[in-house]
Amino acid sequence: MQEFSPAQQAIYNLVLEAQNAGIAECTAGKPFNAPGQAATRVIVAGLKRLGNIKEDQEYRRYFMHGTSHSLGLDVHDVMPGDPTLRPGVVLTVEPGIYIREGSLTDKKWWNIGCRIEDDILVTAGAPENLSAALAR
Repeated sequence: MQEFSPAQQAIYNLVLEAQNAGIAECTAGKPFNAPGQAATRVIVAGLKRLGNIKEDQEYRRYFMHGTSHSLGLDVHDVMPGDPTLRPGVVLTVEPGIYIREGSLTDKKWWNIGCRIEDDILVTAGAPENLSAALAR
């Protein structure tokens, strides 16, 4: 098995931290966008700490997709009119960072991409990670 470079490890750890923050927000009564907001806060702070961005809005260079979508009969199921998380709702939490060659950051970060995705069941208590048994 190949080892991560220090830069790859740093991005992986940041994405994992963002995902854990998002999963923690998958609780009944929270708005559907709460996991994404939590993950984004972690990514912004982490990219600043690593020196990849200076301003908050610059995170969009490297994290250009949403964090979650609902799962149901369709892969990207549609949430009802009130996008509040309720027990029984299943959603993904899948933050990612993608740094292309030529990006406005140090070359050591170029060509690193990482997304970590899990399927989360909202319960009356703590969120249940339905894909927790998969390798990280």
